[in-house]
Amino acid sequence: MSDMTQLGTTLFSLTPLWRGGADAVELLEQVAAAGCGPAVELVGHQAWRGFPAVAPEDERAFRDAVERLQLVPVALGVYTDLFRRPGRPMTVEQAFDDIAPQLAAAARLGFPVVRATLGMPPELLGRVAAEAERLGVVLTFEVQGATTPGTPAVLELVELQRRTGTPFLGLTIDSSLSTPALPAALGTALRRLGLAAPGVTAVHEAWLRGGPIGPRIGAALAVVAGHPREAELAPLVAGVLGRCGRTEPEEWGELLPLVRHAHAKFWDVDVEAVRRPHGAWLRALSAAGYEGAVLSEWGGHELLERDEADALAVSAAHVALLSELAGARTAVTA
Repeated sequence: MSDMTQLGTTLFSLTPLWRGGADAVELLEQVAAAGCGPAVELVGHQAWRGFPAVAPEDERAFRDAVERLQLVPVALGVYTDLFRRPGRPMTVEQAFDDIAPQLAAAARLGFPVVRATLGMPPELLGRVAAEAERLGVVLTFEVQGATTPGTPAVLELVELQRRTGTPFLGLTIDSSLSTPALPAALGTALRRLGLAAPGVTAVHEAWLRGGPIGPRIGAALAVVAGHPREAELAPLVAGVLGRCGRTEPEEWGELLPLVRHAHAKFWDVDVEAVRRPHGAWLRALSAAGYEGAVLSEWGGHELLERDEADALAVSAAHVALLSELAGARTAVTA
């Protein structure tokens, strides 16, 4: 990571404000005013109704806003759901036709990087990677949570990149790979849904066990089995545990040169909870020569009510922490 690395936030962190009716330009203005820039990431389907079709006036408004506010669009989240149609998955051709217009929209809007979901079938991955290169945008796939360097989808991506040598294919690294403890906000959400204190403790203990994530999630789900609100508790427990990994940056060392984008993920209002792991990831990326952006990503809006946390204020505090950590790193290496 060079001294020129940009910090900022993904507007996914501001999901409560999107849900409250704000549009992309309004949120860009709030991000700039709060000091959460200059780098910004958006999610296409969240930012523009009808995406990947973006009305010319909306495209102009977006471009005008980032120029006026001195923000830097660094990545756009794209998405394809192979099982969107009930009963059968999309064919490779259908899936390609679904995601290719999203890549084109990213290029038109001025995003140099797109962030996709890990796990495309190899034939689709090859076609999408070639289309991204044709358009001049870098296609990245996010590794997060319980993903490991040996995950088959990661190995397939790495093999394709090394075989082709293309600079337009790589990883989005997410610091949730290194989660020292389950977020306190999860306990808040579980208690709100009626899980008693011993149950909350048991969920934490299940996550702390050794071994693969699958059995640990299974043990946590057993805690909420039979609860009157199991239908709400179970996906919450599985979703959060699966996105809280226990690998360390050094375990990803060989793959860090393939990182083209980075998320600093956190869940709690107290940003100090991630000082150590986020500092470790900044140092690891720096050692690997990373020169892309590092985006603050707050997932606490999935666990906390709007009156329990201000998404913009929490994001601003976290960007300030990242700036401090990056500054400390620079001072040490100077």
